[in-house]
Amino acid sequence: MKFYRDLFEASLNRVLPEHDKKRFFEAFRETFIHMSPETEQHFARHPEAEGQQMLFKSFFAMLAVDGALFVPDFLERLAREQSHEGLRLPPRFFALWREAMLRTVRACDPLCDEEILTAWAMAIAPGLEYLRRQAELHYQAGGE
Repeated sequence: MKFYRDLFEASLNRVLPEHDKKRFFEAFRETFIHMSPETEQHFARHPEAEGQQMLFKSFFAMLAVDGALFVPDFLERLAREQSHEGLRLPPRFFALWREAMLRTVRACDPLCDEEILTAWAMAIAPGLEYLRRQAELHYQAGGE
């Protein structure tokens, strides 16, 4: 039996060392921005510092969503809000978010392999699906 939670947490500790948590999120944001011409256009319309902080906060809140079907209040507000206080991402961006996250893990974790990527995919899946679904319900293209 394989404990993917253990693989994920060990990898998370490697990519987010106590002394430098920003490097991983900066790399993720850069990867995410350049996933497609559409993501590049979208992020060009938003201040960099605002987007960086939003992705950082949403990542940890997203990890709290798991099989218990619990969603932190912060993540709910972030997912539904269509002002500068929310994520404001179209639903189709969440597949790119996943791909960008896995690419960033591969680049930043020196011990990364396919099992570790599977662990990451499993860990982020519930929260990412929640964000995607909320975008389906609340995203307003004109609100950008």
